[in-house]
Amino acid sequence: MPIPREQLRLEQDELDRLLAETHEIHVATVSPNGRPHVAPLWFVWHEGALWLNSLIKSRRTRDVAAGSPVAVCADAGTEYPELRGAVLEGSFVDASADPGLAGAKAAFAAKYWSGAEMPVTKSHVWLKLVPEKIASWDFRKIPRGRDPRLEVAKAREDSSGEPGRSGTRP
Repeated sequence: MPIPREQLRLEQDELDRLLAETHEIHVATVSPNGRPHVAPLWFVWHEGALWLNSLIKSRRTRDVAAGSPVAVCADAGTEYPELRGAVLEGSFVDASADPGLAGAKAAFAAKYWSGAEMPVTKSHVWLKLVPEKIASWDFRKIPRGRDPRLEVAKAREDSSGEPGRSGTRP
């Protein structure tokens, strides 16, 4: 019997922590001609929104300007029993005049620039995503005995003596 998805979902505080601790996300857009584009980016999760500083001439920024919906994936863990993550869906908006931008910039600088003020660049624009839909998972919440892959991972860990060395991936 499958494990109900709601049992594996991240609670809001868990999602906030994942997004605060994750160093990079993968952002997917779609061009006007239907071609997908995925790029790894730095970001900050600030006041319930995802903020990033995007190169103006990038394909991503052009796709967003043309009205592309976006999907953003943040994940953590390397071994099956520790995998967790979230996919956020919605639309980025130009955040250049957003009242929350100063706080987002400060949070970004703290996360990536050791708190130093970020230099202003004319080549980049701030984008903001308030998620319309979030799908999340945390395999650490899988109950013991419900997934045989966890038993394999545990057996390998026990035999190697090294935590997390299961060698299994979904």
